[in-house]
Order: sequence, then C-alpha cells, then structure tokens
Amino acid sequence: MSNKKTYRVVCPELDLVLFVKGYTLGEEQKLYNSLRARILKEDKPIKIEDYKTFIVKKFMIDVDAFFGLFEDSDSMGLRDSVDAAYDAIVGLYPPFALEFICQDLNTDTFLSGVERKFLKHIKDQMHIKTEAGLNVSLSGIEDINNLEEYFKDNIIGQRKALDAIIKSLKLMASGLSGHSSFLFVGPTGVGKTQVGKLLGERFSGNFYKINCAEYAGGHEYAKLIGSPPGYVGHTDKSLLAEKAEQSNQWVFLFDEIEKAHHKLYDFLLSLLDDGTCTDNMGQVLDFTESIFIFTSNQGIGEINRNPMGFDRSQDIKQDVTDSIIRNSVKKHFSPEFLNRIDDTVVFNSLTKGEVKKIAELQLEELPIKATDSLINFIVDNGFSPEYGARNIARFIKNNIADKIADEILNKRIPKKGNPYYLPRIVRGEVKIIDTQKYNVSSS
Repeated sequence: MSNKKTYRVVCPELDLVLFVKGYTLGEEQKLYNSLRARILKEDKPIKIEDYKTFIVKKFMIDVDAFFGLFEDSDSMGLRDSVDAAYDAIVGLYPPFALEFICQDLNTDTFLSGVERKFLKHIKDQMHIKTEAGLNVSLSGIEDINNLEEYFKDNIIGQRKALDAIIKSLKLMASGLSGHSSFLFVGPTGVGKTQVGKLLGERFSGNFYKINCAEYAGGHEYAKLIGSPPGYVGHTDKSLLAEKAEQSNQWVFLFDEIEKAHHKLYDFLLSLLDDGTCTDNMGQVLDFTESIFIFTSNQGIGEINRNPMGFDRSQDIKQDVTDSIIRNSVKKHFSPEFLNRIDDTVVFNSLTKGEVKKIAELQLEELPIKATDSLINFIVDNGFSPEYGARNIARFIKNNIADKIADEILNKRIPKKGNPYYLPRIVRGEVKIIDTQKYNVSSS
C-alpha cells in the first residue's frame, strides 16, 4: 500500500469531497518544471480546457470515476465539472493555477515586456503561505496602521467591519485581550470571507475556513477534534490538533454558522471562552492567540421578503437593514453563543459605485488595461445583488482572465511594447486586440 498522503478537498460547486494526491515538495517542483517546459515546447495552440483537464487528471485520485460521474450529467456539463474540480485542486496547489504558470512564462521567458505586477502578487501570496507559523503577528501600532491601510485598499464598502477588527487587534497587540471573535452578518458576496482571508494573511499567515454546512449532523463536529474512543478513526490526529501543532495564532473562519448542528455550538462555547479545547486524545489544544470569525446570512431572507422601496435614503435603508438583521440574529442564535462573541458586525450591501471599485481592484491583478468600457461591461454583466462581488470575480475569471491566458499560452504579446493587453468589447464579448506572435529566436 502506498504511504502517499491524500488530501480531501471540498468542492462546493459539485457538492463533493475530492481525493487529491499529496505530492512532496520535490515532486511538486519536478511536475511544475515539466509542465512549464512542455508548454514552452508546444507549437500548436494550447486550449485552456485541455490544461484544466490535464491538472484534474494529474492530481485527482480515481479520476476515471469522476469523469464517469459527470460526463452525462444533466445538471452540469463536463466542462463545468472540470472547471470546478480544477479550482478546488489549485486552491491546494497554487503554482499550478493557470494564471500563475502563465505569468511565470510571461515574466521570465517570452513576454518580458508585459507588466509583472500580477506574478509578484501571486508569489507574495505563496510567500505568505510558505511563511505560515513563523509568528508574523501584529505587535505595534505601526503594524496595525499598515494593516488598516491594507484593508482600506482591498476591502470596499465595509468601513464599520474594518473598524471593529482594528479595534480588537489593538487590544490583542497591547496585551489587554488574548483571542478575539466576530460574527459577520450580511448578504453573500460583500466581503465577509475576504476580510477573514486577508486578516489571516497579515495576522499570522495562518488561515483556515470551515464550511459549517458540513457540520449539520450531530456527530460531524468530531471532524474537528477526532472520533471518540472505540469509533473508527479514533487514533487519527484531528484537524484542530494538526493546526495547534503549527501555531496558536490562527484566523479560523466558520462559514455559514447558522447551518451547523447545535452540538458544534456546544463545542464552540469552550473554545470561545478561553481559546482552548480538548481533543479526542485528551490533549488540550491551545488557540489562545487566535481570531475566530463566524459568517452568516441570517436575516437576509426577511429583508428580501420585505423590500423597503426607493423613497428612503441609503442611510435610512441601512439602519433598517441593521435592525432587522440584529433582531433575526438574536432569535436564531442562543444567548450563550452570542455572549461569547466580541462583536457582531453587519456588512453593507454594495452600491454600483463600490462594485466598480471592486472590478478595478481585481483588474489590477491582470496584465490588461482597465478601460472605462471594460469596467462598465464587467459591472453590467457580472454584478448580481443576489451574489454580490463574488459573481464579479467569477465573471472576470471566465470572460477576461481566460482570454489573457489564451494569448500567453500561445505566445502572443501586445504590440508596440505596450505593458498591458488591450481589451475591446465586440458584440457583448471581450476581445484582446493589437497582439503579435512573439519570436523566440529574436529574444
């Protein structure tokens, strides 16, 4: 039997847990270099769909069963299934993300004239993940002020949420508080999870998201602390035990906490009290310098059923929304749980102007000129009040980033030494214009 590690990766779009191969660092580097060289030598056009399929086949265990399951599916086509599996895999192995390998080729090989900011951004994120566990904590007012500026630059329209976090971090940095906890409530796609991710990157480099929909059953919270004695898996190390071994400084994000079984809430009471918990082996796990974030859509359904009309000012609308959400939160969550939360933060719905700023921010990570027509095209076609900014990111990825990747993979660069690719909206679709084939022999 192979001793290779197997990762279990949640793929929410397919409602599946994927079993992914656990490559060693050496194996991962060898595979990356091989793939990079293969792309460079390829003379024929490379299709993005082929690249994603290759990654899925290379990393997934029992890949034949996966393709057999979705090939004839009525609910989701094979291409969409591969896209979803690919996204889940590159979340675990970031260097194999299409945008990363394209920008690697772009910068270091044949597209030396194209802007390098995106590759630097990706490598910075990888550096943060690599440095996780090295106590990159916030220890002074300068660190906190820098974090506040970073939040302002990367989170749009959620000033109250950011103020609450900064206030708590100041208490932690001064030694007046240990662990902190927040309940983030608001519509989907307005930045609740993104705030947690950015905080994890800058607080300690340790971030972990827990999908509470997976803990709807009474027995499932054992995934966190291990199976009880006598049950299958009792001797296996629990998820939280692995995290505690790495550091006691984490940002844990419990997503959609309202979907969890009450037994998970009971377990959380101890964790929120003093930042510790006991696993199935009787070990006390230390998270005394961690931050616990819970996200919820509680109360949003009530607002959607009772629209407030357009005769109210934005401020009045937000005050009414806050009141409805907070009342709904009090009704749904127990006093014991809410009393252990340091702050309940209501996230605002996004205005169209804020969505434009988010689109501009996300385009900064791509080597493309962010024209007014492109930004308006993204907002008009990608923004949905129901899904918020998350749909903007998906739209950019599927309709713009993939087009740029296609140009890079097929060795086409902007003409006239332009640092960015130029977009044009043609019949409701983004086209990349004014490119030329890169002549490798002339480099």
